[in-house]
Amino acid sequence: MIKIRHTGIVTKNINQSLNFWCKKIGFKIKASALESGKTIDNVLGYKKVKVKTYKLKDKNNNIVEILYFLNAPKINKNKIKTYSEGYTHISLTVKNINQLYLKLKKAKIKFNSKPMLSADKKVLMTYCKTPEGSFLELVQVL
Repeated sequence: MIKIRHTGIVTKNINQSLNFWCKKIGFKIKASALESGKTIDNVLGYKKVKVKTYKLKDKNNNIVEILYFLNAPKINKNKIKTYSEGYTHISLTVKNINQLYLKLKKAKIKFNSKPMLSADKKVLMTYCKTPEGSFLELVQVL
């Protein structure tokens, strides 16, 4: 492996997701595309895919890809819990967790707790809910 390229997140509300990831967390839109055709149908495993993608990049070149499907097949929605099997969260290292926590709380972002000192006393950390239904772990190294 060379590196992790990006993290993909599917959303049902593109405006809410872009507002969260760009205005509140600090990513910027670097590219967007409307994807369809045989290649994307085969890669994603269903026919006639129409997906709008947004590549978001932060100042350290970390990339999050937001995907908004215009015609996704209906599925039973599972609510993600912190203890669910599979992928549950993205973790970001931040400079000032308390400042970001207050900013996000003011914007009505739901948190599991205020920033807490880890058991090894090396970081402050907390989890908040993303608009897509998964979690964002915020970590400040002490």
